[in-house]
Amino acid sequence: MRILMVMPYRQFLGQARAEGFSTVALWDPALESPGYLREVAAGAEAYLTTDFGDTAGLRRVVAETAAKHRVERIVHLGREETMLPVAEEAERLGLAANPSRAVARLNDKSLLRRLLAEHGLSPVEVRRFGTPDQVRSALGELTLPVVAKPTALAGSRGVRLISGPADLAAWERSLAGYGYRGPVLVEEYLRGPEYSVETLSAEGRHQLVGITAKEVTAPPTFVETAHTHPAPLPAADERAMAELVTRMLDAAGHRFGPVHTEVVLTGAGPRVVESQTRLGGGRIPLLVQLSRGYDLERAVFAALAGRLEPAGPARGVARIEFFDFRPGTVVSVSGVEQAGALPFVHELSVPFEPGGQVPVTVDAKTRHGHVVVTAPDVGAAVERCAQVRQLIRLETR
Repeated sequence: MRILMVMPYRQFLGQARAEGFSTVALWDPALESPGYLREVAAGAEAYLTTDFGDTAGLRRVVAETAAKHRVERIVHLGREETMLPVAEEAERLGLAANPSRAVARLNDKSLLRRLLAEHGLSPVEVRRFGTPDQVRSALGELTLPVVAKPTALAGSRGVRLISGPADLAAWERSLAGYGYRGPVLVEEYLRGPEYSVETLSAEGRHQLVGITAKEVTAPPTFVETAHTHPAPLPAADERAMAELVTRMLDAAGHRFGPVHTEVVLTGAGPRVVESQTRLGGGRIPLLVQLSRGYDLERAVFAALAGRLEPAGPARGVARIEFFDFRPGTVVSVSGVEQAGALPFVHELSVPFEPGGQVPVTVDAKTRHGHVVVTAPDVGAAVERCAQVRQLIRLETR
């Protein structure tokens, strides 16, 4: 079967080929480096580019490419910003693996809240505003603190705890920095540990792949600082989260592909924070593979062929921690090679050189690199990450 993959990450092409698919790749050259896209082109049977910011043009290129290359399925597993128009065009052509309505309901935070409320799932108090400035006029009506978030940004961008006017002003500035002027949600502040639930679906059947424990920065921002897979959870809590997410997927009409759902385990039970029809970020597929021996990326293409391959039990723990160096101009970096040589380190990224700039971390894109380790249990994984941190020295001024 020949498939058109919109925004395929380079590893997806090999995974699709291993499952018997031939691939046509479509990318926006402004969104990745030339070197990265050369690798994408080398892994695809055909490679095309277009401006993803031009929605009408993107839909036109998708339709023309599908006809020219006799594509049998169209899939989009990249960033969610352009998933909906691609899903709608695929549906119009009769080549969709997943209904566009499901993509919209899961990816759009406002539509997801409506869907959950309609089905009596994950009750959360929420108000919707057409523009960010409307929140200011309603601030006196809100029971603070609340969490304010854009409906269409990912990676912790624009999510902030609002406890008063100063927080509101900072939130408004952050949205302006992203050029975001669209709808926003103001939700009750959910208290409890955070998790992400990874699922994979084929022909409307849903499989729990696993649950990842998440650590985030203290309020008012909620930037992820570490993930541990599998999460150390009582069986009852794991079942409750899996049941909630499965019911959500059924309600949305989701039929194919991975879904990454963020959940807070409150005193009243699990509550959905948000969901996306894609694989989890923060190297979660790697954590799944290291801890379970389960290649989630390849399993996506097995699911596209109609097969759900079970993930199986974990054989240990995998953990990623994101570094938090002092912002400023880099003077020196040391200890990276020594840390990377440790036998339990599987991936290490310190993307700075002398003269470069370490930014302030405000979202997923401004984090300072990471380390991925394996260990027999969570405590040992935390200790091994601490050992890596002690070895790495990054001096800034």
